[in-house]
Amino acid sequence: MLISVCIPAMRPTTVVDAVASILRQTWTDWELIVVGQGQDADLQPRVEQVAGMDGRVRYMHLPRRGLSRARNAAIALSRGEVIAMTDDDCEASSDWLAVLANCFAEAPEVGLVGGALLAPEMAGRARATCPALSPADAVYDPRAMGRRAPPGWDWIGGNFAVRRDVLERAGAFDEYLGAGALFPSGEDTDYKLRLEALGVIMRSTPRAVVHHTYGARYGVGAGLRHSRNYARGNGALAAKLTLQGDVRGEEWLRMATRESSLDWLRDKTPHRLPVSLLRLRHFRHAYHECLARFRVDPAQMTLQPLDAALSEDRQGDLSVWA
Repeated sequence: MLISVCIPAMRPTTVVDAVASILRQTWTDWELIVVGQGQDADLQPRVEQVAGMDGRVRYMHLPRRGLSRARNAAIALSRGEVIAMTDDDCEASSDWLAVLANCFAEAPEVGLVGGALLAPEMAGRARATCPALSPADAVYDPRAMGRRAPPGWDWIGGNFAVRRDVLERAGAFDEYLGAGALFPSGEDTDYKLRLEALGVIMRSTPRAVVHHTYGARYGVGAGLRHSRNYARGNGALAAKLTLQGDVRGEEWLRMATRESSLDWLRDKTPHRLPVSLLRLRHFRHAYHECLARFRVDPAQMTLQPLDAALSEDRQGDLSVWA
């Protein structure tokens, strides 16, 4: 089973360790596609240096940033039966691909496998945030379970793998969602909902481990940016559901309003920055912005701008080093 590993990259320092972790895999039937983004000229030389003469590693560069755009570009270039995703600030355990391959081999009906994304040690560091997930070993069959996932089941964008035929059915990642996009998060949740609607059976397992080695962000400013990005992405995703006629969109808006308001009321130090209300403001602004400026393409299930000025040039420079 050939597994295509895709790493969107913007950080020349940390991508070296991400690539090195794939080179150490015990599962040897893989290819690695690193998609550099932006204007940083150090990305390609760093990847070339760590990859050496290993012909399984390829590099593509996109002039525009965007996590979803990079994933789509890597998928288009990939050749594997299974496509695995991680990020440029992560390191995969040496048996990561072996565990994923075994999960797919054991259950041909499973279309996606998500693993654990473990945060680094942050003890003693104030105002630290880091996306992480440690899921249960569970299988979710949306049709058989009435779209009610079992306890502990979940997956996250920094550690998952999906069969190619499932990707072909579900379509591209939404390029207006995710890091580097107008709405800088929510692309993995959006894809999760689309797979659920298709009835794709998904498994989570804590045995497929990726370490979010460089994923921690420290300080008030970093925490506020993290909160803003997640609120904007989730607000836009709620609006996308509303545009599709899904009642969950308005339900999420009401839930966000209620939870943020309750958090603010529970705060015993009202003189401090009302982070919960700022988060709600970003969520609501993104929700209404998405409703006003976008529609959902019914064929692709992705956001499409109503304003031509928002339409981005998706051709770009697709230079590839092999």
